[in-house]
Amino acid sequence: MKKSLFVVSISSLLMLTSCDLLSTLEDAGKSIDDTGLTDSQIVSGLKESLTLGSKTAALTLSDTSGEVNEVTNEVTGYLANELLRILLPDDVERAIETVDLLKETTAGKTLLSAAGIDFAEYREAMVRGLNRGAENAAGLSVDVFKTAIKEMTFASAKEILFGDDSTGATNYLETTTSDVLVSGFKPVIENSLGSVKISALGSKYTFDDVWSKFATNFNKVADAYTKLVTTAESGNLLTAPAAQASLSMLENAGVSSVDPLNTNIVDYATEKALDGLFYMVSQQELKIRRDPVAALKDAAAFVTDTARKIIEQVFTSSEE
Repeated sequence: MKKSLFVVSISSLLMLTSCDLLSTLEDAGKSIDDTGLTDSQIVSGLKESLTLGSKTAALTLSDTSGEVNEVTNEVTGYLANELLRILLPDDVERAIETVDLLKETTAGKTLLSAAGIDFAEYREAMVRGLNRGAENAAGLSVDVFKTAIKEMTFASAKEILFGDDSTGATNYLETTTSDVLVSGFKPVIENSLGSVKISALGSKYTFDDVWSKFATNFNKVADAYTKLVTTAESGNLLTAPAAQASLSMLENAGVSSVDPLNTNIVDYATEKALDGLFYMVSQQELKIRRDPVAALKDAAAFVTDTARKIIEQVFTSSEE
């Protein structure tokens, strides 16, 4: 594990983009032409750096240990990282809050009996399942990013290399390849959520198992509420008054509706997992911009010949 963290920290330092490079050249009174770099070297070097940078983000987030990386000072994985932990969607949190309110009334308990499960037990299991699934998928994201990076044009590469954006490389990936990344990463996430086992409810389940049971049973409660409303509005002298009284009781407890859940959570999980990857890439990019010389020294064993030539020529020129 320490070896993988070392690779994560070191190879991610290669995402050097060029406010730093450009200012170095300007301080030395040089232009990009003076470095002897060709257009193809710039493109190849930047693409290689981006590929390595995205790989380090993937490796960091796929590490489930939750330990602090000694070089990057980043907590590994999604679940243990408070900034990147994937929480439940808003509609799921509202559903859990609704369940808590329903428990406070007789009418609410009657609705909950339609499900026959203790919803409170599922929150922690679903959060753990989402994050463990994302961690597994992160380790498989490298090829998806590589495919997206291949589509980068020289105009984009030049803008990243000489732009003022301190996270220009990361922003390039996020804004110009999002469709490719989402379409490529979504099946990976979907497979992970259906295959990674977590300890939950006294046994071993996948996230899909836990989520399906939670959503299906909550929607039974939503259906029961809808039927209650229909009965209350029916005008039936035998059944409507009791239904209206139940709705009034629920309203007083803070429940004015019980909306069904969207049972497809893959899109949400894909978006949040990619957010974490982009965040980790951006943090590595910022570190490189702050101290590129130290980054090159630490990453020497992991730089490709092309990337090394581009970066070393620029910094050698600045010292002449």
